[in-house]
Amino acid sequence: MKLIKLLFLILPVLSFCHHKDKWIIVTTIQHPTPALKKLAALPDWQLLVIGDKKTPSDWYLDEKCIYLSPEDQERLPYELSKLLPWNYYSRKNLGYLYAIDHGAEVIYETDYDNYVIEHIKSFQDDDDIVTLSSEDSVINVYSYFGQPTIWPRGYPLSSITQSNNFEVISQIDHKKIVIEQGLVDNEPDVDAIFRLTRTDNSGILFSKNKPACVLSSGTLCPFNTQNTLFHKQAFWGLYIPTNVAFRVCDIWRGYLTQRLLWETDGCICFTPPTAIQERNAHDFMKDFIGEQDLYLKTNDLISFLLRWEYSSNHDILKNLHSLYCDAMNNNFIGVKEDVLIRAWINDLKMLKNKRLNIIEN
Repeated sequence: MKLIKLLFLILPVLSFCHHKDKWIIVTTIQHPTPALKKLAALPDWQLLVIGDKKTPSDWYLDEKCIYLSPEDQERLPYELSKLLPWNYYSRKNLGYLYAIDHGAEVIYETDYDNYVIEHIKSFQDDDDIVTLSSEDSVINVYSYFGQPTIWPRGYPLSSITQSNNFEVISQIDHKKIVIEQGLVDNEPDVDAIFRLTRTDNSGILFSKNKPACVLSSGTLCPFNTQNTLFHKQAFWGLYIPTNVAFRVCDIWRGYLTQRLLWETDGCICFTPPTAIQERNAHDFMKDFIGEQDLYLKTNDLISFLLRWEYSSNHDILKNLHSLYCDAMNNNFIGVKEDVLIRAWINDLKMLKNKRLNIIEN
């Protein structure tokens, strides 16, 4: 028994010694799921699981998986690790920092009930990617991929009847793809209004024959943390805010990150389905309550982002802080977020000094 306990202590340490360039980040309060076991078996990828106070104390998958328990997280050398509250999804931020600290060039984030269809695929170097252009400020990429009556969580309700408000331009914008949001078959990420008004929410399939797409500058589409690939040029945009509702935090992050991408040489790409979700049980009315800001504030957030001015005199991290401060001042995020976003930026600067070229302006 003592030997087993010793191995449990040593194996994570041994894993920490290996620097890999491709990382998978997941949070969980469940015992290891089949989806996580599949992710752990993927060659060339390092699975990192972030625990919380509600995670079983005996959580263990196998030696290929790094698990950061609450005790492990308290020992991390990051400023943010001392500030994040427990039992919050935003503790995933520590996983991002840990992966960057240990050699990540690409970070894939997902959930414990998402199954990759084959392997984690990047569309970054595809030649047939198209651009979606619109006179409106938002585009529903679900419509482009063959589902015009479905909308992603965080899409403004006032626009759901205008799903085909875009045109397809065959030539891609001359920007580098730095974030990739893969669609998810079966149980895609839709809001509670959709689920409460449809009799059957499973079995939804998107077109696999459509080329991946980017959006023209000045247009937005919500993206989440369920099947998303970040390349190192966009690691600054991984940050998940804490002082917003759980069902809102990743969507707000996605909108703010897209706004900053307009000012860089990078862009987000939406891809055909690369994962299948076998969704765990949800209380749709509880989700509805948790999504109130999505229903009531998304239009205002988009208007705010369109008005917001990027400072060419500052780097991306200073503009990131400025954008979050302005979002706080406009009541999209709680004012207590300031100390957390500052800590995130300080940690990234520390890691940049430790590992050159993590952050590219």
